[in-house]
Amino acid sequence: MIDVNNTRKINTAYGTGLAATSTLTPGSLVLKLHTPNLLLVEKDSLQNVCSYCILERPSLKRCSGCKVLYYCSTACQNRHWKDFHSRECKSLKKLPDVPPTAVRALIVMLLRNRNDLEGGEEGDWKGLESHVGELKGDVKKWEEIFLQARAGLSTNAFRITLPDNTPVGLCFSPTLARANHSCTPNAFIVFDSRTVSLRALRPIGKDEQIFISYIDPTKDISLRTSRLKQRYFFTCKCVRCESNENSYEIFLRCRKEGEGRGEDAKRMEVLCLQHDLVKTAERCQAFLTQNPALLSATNSSKTLSLLKQSRETNQPDQQTRLSHLLSATKSLSPITSNKILALPPYPDIIHEIYLSYIDAQAFTPALITLLFLFINCDVFIYPQPHHPVRVVRLYTIAKLLKHIASLTSTEILQDISSIQTAATASTASTSDLSVKEDIAKTIQGIDLINAFHMVIILAWSEAKKSHGEESAFMQEVEAEIREVEEVQRLRGPAGERLRRWMGDVENLEGTREAERVGGGLRVLAGLMGGILGW
Repeated sequence: MIDVNNTRKINTAYGTGLAATSTLTPGSLVLKLHTPNLLLVEKDSLQNVCSYCILERPSLKRCSGCKVLYYCSTACQNRHWKDFHSRECKSLKKLPDVPPTAVRALIVMLLRNRNDLEGGEEGDWKGLESHVGELKGDVKKWEEIFLQARAGLSTNAFRITLPDNTPVGLCFSPTLARANHSCTPNAFIVFDSRTVSLRALRPIGKDEQIFISYIDPTKDISLRTSRLKQRYFFTCKCVRCESNENSYEIFLRCRKEGEGRGEDAKRMEVLCLQHDLVKTAERCQAFLTQNPALLSATNSSKTLSLLKQSRETNQPDQQTRLSHLLSATKSLSPITSNKILALPPYPDIIHEIYLSYIDAQAFTPALITLLFLFINCDVFIYPQPHHPVRVVRLYTIAKLLKHIASLTSTEILQDISSIQTAATASTASTSDLSVKEDIAKTIQGIDLINAFHMVIILAWSEAKKSHGEESAFMQEVEAEIREVEEVQRLRGPAGERLRRWMGDVENLEGTREAERVGGGLRVLAGLMGGILGW
């Protein structure tokens, strides 16, 4: 059912598309759909995600009939049974095994009747581009996704993601699917339980076409071109692709157009100094203009081989995986030596290092890695402060700070002593011990509760635009703020100063308190160089 619709259907050079019916500011709602035509949890996530509310929950209970779907509560199971599952359950019971996601999607679409398809979407969904002709040209692919293509899903469905961008399901809405692709989109899709929203990433004028990205636009141009051609059967002609723009160019262009300024930038200034960001982007872009070959040299065979080894499922332990990842960063010496860190695949490698530390429950190095990624990569790759990736990253940093604040001094030191650095990947060294000592001193100099309070405020200030004021994600953020404010009341005036800063970004005392914390976090992020062996 369409709850909000600020779009109209248009004809474009790309086929049908969507245009804005009014001027839209960044973060504003473009389109909001509750329970679109298709909304299901994919096969690999069935045991972790409730099939009705589409939220990740512990201890899910399986449907006693089909033994395929799982629910977080009796209420969710009853609602799903009443809405649709009573029909689907009978079909699933007859199958010998849990069907692939594409097969189940077709079952759901075929079992739906006209009454299920509310809000006027049902009438023309079969008119969407399915690229059946191209699919038939590849016999093997046609056999693999024939069922998807017949349902119009292969090129028109969207992956449902959790707030941390983990894909968990499949969503299909004819209205939403009309949005065309650009690697520099002006809108983005966000999921909230059974609701999917299209929100403005950049200012959108009345009658301006609305673009989303069908793929990860942060990948290099060769990978983007390959993925678009393979799955969607077209070559992107956006400015980013036609000019082969890098992240620094896009960042500077967005700044020139006035994005990332105002109150958003003023609050973010406490963590990322805006003047320094512009200087860094200008320096990196000047270097890349003088050395264009560097853009094509980032995906070296050695780097790709190390990444492949780190992802192999038969790795004996996390230490070996991390060793490969640390070696992969060192293989990109032209990037690291010139501190041009926002070029792919460097941010992806850093993120995998973070995940490796999380898997090893090494939370202090995980925090340092994520701070480093945010300050040196994210702010350039995602220039808009309310980009959902940036907002979720801030929220994750805040949660790590909260966890580390709950540890004893001994536990923190043990966490630091277990850090695997580029030096310890080969042999213990004096530099390795020096890095760990610097980390310990810096951590001791940061009030972790104040740091958590400040960063969660940063996440809160942008979550209204990235996820919506009534979203489950926003409710989580606000719950964290209420909790830390209760703690801060017992700790002295710092918490009150930050609370005032939350209400008024111009509050001088609150700004100074936030800047003190932000300065310490920047120093901590800078120690990632020691972990990487710079």
